[in-house]
Amino acid sequence: MSRQIIPLRPKGAEQSALARTDVAAVALLAGGQATSLQAARAEVILADLRLRRDEMTALLSDLRSRETSRLPHIDIANANLIVAIVQGVVQVDLFIAQAQGLLEMTEQPGAPRPGASEQALKGA
Repeated sequence: MSRQIIPLRPKGAEQSALARTDVAAVALLAGGQATSLQAARAEVILADLRLRRDEMTALLSDLRSRETSRLPHIDIANANLIVAIVQGVVQVDLFIAQAQGLLEMTEQPGAPRPGASEQALKGA
């Protein structure tokens, strides 16, 4: 179990994305499925990003499989949606790569925590 303090959220913030991430991360940590709260948070974020990517990919597949409507404004809108979804998938892939990098950093024993160098500079 981690020695890290888990901050309490203000009343009314229970439904925020950060609170949902923390609740899921604490459950992973308590269940022994993560080595630290930071690693658990990274796992939760990765799972969510992968889910969102899968949803976007399914939508993209659906749009690409549609036949032309013979209505130019509909076909243009569908083409624009395809471009936007492809760009979104690329962004999600970048976020996944960053989250995986964070997870790898948290799994290395003795590795500095992200932001630790900034904290050290503030204390100097």
